Amino acid sequence: MKRIWKQALLNWFIGLIATFAIGFALSQIAIALLLYVLISLAWQMYQLYQFHSWLRRSGKASPPETSGIWGEVFDAVYRLQKKQRKSKRKMRQALNRIENSTAALKEGVIMADNQGNLEWWNNSAGQFLGLVRPVDRSQAITNIVRNPDFYRYFTQKRFGEPLIIKSPAKEGAFLEIQTTLYDQNDHLIFIRDVTRLQLLEQMRKDFVANASHELKTPLTVIKGYLETLGMFKDNLPQSMQRGIDNMADQSERMENLIEDLLLLSRLESNDKRENDTWLQVSDIFTAIEKMAQPILHPDHTLSFSVEEGAQVHGSYNELYSAFSNLVVNAIKYSPNGGEINVRWESDDVSGCFAVQDEGLGIDPRYIPRLTERFFRVDKGRSSKTGGTGLGLAIVKHVLLHHSAKLQIRSQPNYGSTFSCHFPANRVKNITSLDNASGK
Repeated sequence: MKRIWKQALLNWFIGLIATFAIGFALSQIAIALLLYVLISLAWQMYQLYQFHSWLRRSGKASPPETSGIWGEVFDAVYRLQKKQRKSKRKMRQALNRIENSTAALKEGVIMADNQGNLEWWNNSAGQFLGLVRPVDRSQAITNIVRNPDFYRYFTQKRFGEPLIIKSPAKEGAFLEIQTTLYDQNDHLIFIRDVTRLQLLEQMRKDFVANASHELKTPLTVIKGYLETLGMFKDNLPQSMQRGIDNMADQSERMENLIEDLLLLSRLESNDKRENDTWLQVSDIFTAIEKMAQPILHPDHTLSFSVEEGAQVHGSYNELYSAFSNLVVNAIKYSPNGGEINVRWESDDVSGCFAVQDEGLGIDPRYIPRLTERFFRVDKGRSSKTGGTGLGLAIVKHVLLHHSAKLQIRSQPNYGSTFSCHFPANRVKNITSLDNASGK
């Protein structure tokens, strides 16, 4: 490059000397130099015109034949264009390969921009959701998938857990949707057909519900006969008396288990749910305190704290079941007494029901599994306390119905705190509203 510039400057300087000599010989130095500059400028303009015309043709044709610096410029740009076209060709081939391989996937894949407008989808996604090209391109995905659960999932960006919905295009099919944000908050959506898993899960739920219902009648008969035998057990040998007492205890435990299974089945299926209403939290606390008194040990201290006028929007029976389960657990797993504090706190953002105890505590590694059905940290101890292993599973499903979340903080030998966090639209405080309105 330096050699070309040196040659160009040398040629220009030689031309300048020659022009000066001719002008000196003709006694017209100024005119000669002006003509030389004008001719040089015209040459540069002509080369620039050729360069511009060549670029407007996208540079696909060979560059104009020229020499010097302009020849080097033409050749350098032409080489860059060839390299760029080669790179574009390779990139297009790679994109086509990715698109073809993605199109062959059984799982659906959708790309949407940060506003949720559809940009691209594979064949499986089109079949799952009924997407049609090019009609649905650039359409908002929430306009295509008209499902309330999906609308909340997508607009509120609840992408931590996958969402399962019915397919809008395939009758009887269930879809699992998982969304990931990338780049400028664009959406990469994966869709999987989980119909078989959902049917198996439904079969399991139906079996548990039907079996529990069918067991209820014979268990009632057995309990009735045991109560009759208990009336005359003083006339029986001591060994038979203990047997009757044990059978009565176990039949009562089985009855509690069946009741919890039936309740859990109703919660899972949303069967015969009562309408949500605004409830006074203090009324729920009063009922729980009354329920807890018979099982409270003399060494326990049970206290309730609730803001005056605090209300929660939900089902009374479901919330009572969830809150009472947490209180009963705190009592059962605090064998050495101690204080159990039940409180309700709320603000403009959320409401919180919390039960804090000074009991045995839980190893943090077990906390993620506590809401599983029949999961027990200490199986031997749980059987002594008479628990069914379904209490926290019931709590989880009740909170799901109320758009709430369960938080557990615990350390072995330092007690536990179970907190139920409700969104702002589920809570309010009448006293605060009255004060705000100036009453």
